[in-house]
Amino acid sequence: MSELTYETVRDWVISDPLNDGIMSVSTIKRRFRIAHGRAEAFMRRLIADGIVSAAGNPRTILKTNK
Repeated sequence: MSELTYETVRDWVISDPLNDGIMSVSTIKRRFRIAHGRAEAFMRRLIADGIVSAAGNPRTILKTNK
């Protein structure tokens, strides 16, 4: 199995997979079957890169491929 990268998660989030414009740590965790801490680290980077909002739960996806 290949190692999950931030770029893989980022591309998936940007595609707005649920078509509702929101994303949460739990959604990332379930989709990639990873531990909460790792999903949280990915979310922190998504926030820092301006892909998802810093406030709210779930967070708003700010950048999409649409």
